[in-house]
Amino acid sequence: MTNQYVTRFHSSEAKESPRRLPAWLDCHRKPVSMILRLYATLIFCWDVLIILVQFFLTLLQSLFHQIRAPKAKCLTGEVAAVVGSGRGVGYDLALQLAALGVKVACIDVNATDNELLVKKIQSSGGVASAFECDVTSKVEVGRTVAAIEGSLGPISMLFHSCNVPSARSLVTEAPPIETTLNVGVVSHFLLLEAILPKMKKMAHGHIVFLTSVAGVSGLKHQMPLAVSQFAVQGLYESTLEELRIEKRQHTIHTTLVHIYPFIITDHCLNDIRLRISSAFGRIRSDEAAQRIIAGVRRNELEISIPKYLLFVSHLLRLLPRRASLLLRELIDTGQDGKRLHAEKILCVGLCNIDIIQVCDAYPAEDSDQRCQSSRWQRGGNASNNCTVLANLGARCELLASFSDAKMFHFALDDLRERKIAHDHCVYHRGAQVPLSTVWLSLATGSRTIVHSNPDLPELTFEDFQRINLQDYAWIHFEGRRNTSAIVQMIRSIVEWNERPENQSCKVKISVELEKPRHSNLDLLVDGVDVVFVGKDFARFLGHDSAREAIARLKQLHPGSYIIICPWGERDTVAIDRQDRWFTQPTYPPEVIRDSLGAGDTFVAGCILKLAEKEPPGSLSVVLEFASRVAGQKLAICGFDGIKRD
Repeated sequence: MTNQYVTRFHSSEAKESPRRLPAWLDCHRKPVSMILRLYATLIFCWDVLIILVQFFLTLLQSLFHQIRAPKAKCLTGEVAAVVGSGRGVGYDLALQLAALGVKVACIDVNATDNELLVKKIQSSGGVASAFECDVTSKVEVGRTVAAIEGSLGPISMLFHSCNVPSARSLVTEAPPIETTLNVGVVSHFLLLEAILPKMKKMAHGHIVFLTSVAGVSGLKHQMPLAVSQFAVQGLYESTLEELRIEKRQHTIHTTLVHIYPFIITDHCLNDIRLRISSAFGRIRSDEAAQRIIAGVRRNELEISIPKYLLFVSHLLRLLPRRASLLLRELIDTGQDGKRLHAEKILCVGLCNIDIIQVCDAYPAEDSDQRCQSSRWQRGGNASNNCTVLANLGARCELLASFSDAKMFHFALDDLRERKIAHDHCVYHRGAQVPLSTVWLSLATGSRTIVHSNPDLPELTFEDFQRINLQDYAWIHFEGRRNTSAIVQMIRSIVEWNERPENQSCKVKISVELEKPRHSNLDLLVDGVDVVFVGKDFARFLGHDSAREAIARLKQLHPGSYIIICPWGERDTVAIDRQDRWFTQPTYPPEVIRDSLGAGDTFVAGCILKLAEKEPPGSLSVVLEFASRVAGQKLAICGFDGIKRD
């Protein structure tokens, strides 16, 4: 028994003892481990070396491309969806892409502006289609993408620019938070969800993300906008990483564009505040679009407009927080909100096209003769007021009814060229263009006008309510057939001026009574600051002189306001708020070349002088300035050449 127990004990002990490797194998364990570690280290060093080589090659390539730009790819035949094409950078992107042979799908919630853009592209020989779409709706996005594919083909390029803020929007009231985030962030996801999978199937595409300075450093009182712009940058990085992991970065390209809206501008050049004016230039929206397309054609990953500000933004992130804030204070470039309000003038009225024939003498009835010259010119009292104000350096905007006819593109192009804002104008589909046929007599300097306006509707009070009154310092009304609507507009301004919070920024109101109709007298509303009385209207009321007409109007509508009545080539008579009378002689040139629009020029000169931050103490200074400007107009054909002495 004892031996059996001992045997079992030793047997159990033997099972629990660890097994030993043969001596010949155990002695080589350390060298094998060292070789494996050495191999892993060499592999790591090789990978690092490869990365360093690739890094320096990429750096050298980038430096080389700074000297010599890479070859631009051809865009002919591509199908580009431009979201937010109705105006701004998106508008110019669509025009320039079409000029390069791209089939452009113009997507915008504003159908009228979009259709006008498409007509302009098609008239130039380009291929484009308009699509009205709310990009915050998944259903509408899907429907629009399907419509584009059926009309133009699969989408191979996507430009999203509908959330890039304008310079003016950065100093005005921000839209609701939900709207900002839906348009700026959610719409990107919906569009990518509908378009990116099809690009992957084609193994071809280019997605362009447009963001603003708000996505680089944020903006005062624009937190939702800044958040949405930061989100666009994050979406770009995520899309780029997804394509890299799937090995698609060489077939589907992405580009992030940083746009600085206080420099890229079309109508707001006078609003820019430049702390270091010599270091910062001004860039038009069409130039910005040209730079964006140039970068896209070179497959650049990141573009900044202006180019050097991308480096500045990256530098700010490397510096300590306090140092970056000091640098931002030094640059301090942006939109001057106070100046924006102080100088903005809105003219409300007509915009038409003048067909002008310059003749030796007024043509006799039933005759056939050749004119000396002829031209087209954008016309209408309010429209002409804006032209003169823009020539004199004022910031102005036109509010009028527009036709969507192809012929009216002439007027739209002229407004853009002269930097006259017209963002709130109302387009009417199928309406005919208002025309004025004008005969200018070289013998007498007179002009004879025949007007045609068959069916273009006048502005309504609802149209006027779309504007933000805090954006304007002066609003001028041309007396037209929509008298009741104009009265409502004026009273809404008066009510706005009477609010306690608006006492320091009241909007001045002026009206022009020119056309011979009794309804113009209804425009003498309490709260109007200046009334311009035309010679034809005064005679229509039975008055033979300016003084007689003014005295009668003051009798009909007493109050503290200014009345100015220019009486053709004779003189101008006016009465100020204190009922003091003024008479101003005219300054006609030796040869009168063109009297068309001389009255509109005089009115614009008065408004400009009265709207200054420090208006003249006497009304005589205003009348003197306006009369001299009108004299300039009489000496030239058209309005080009009118300037402030």
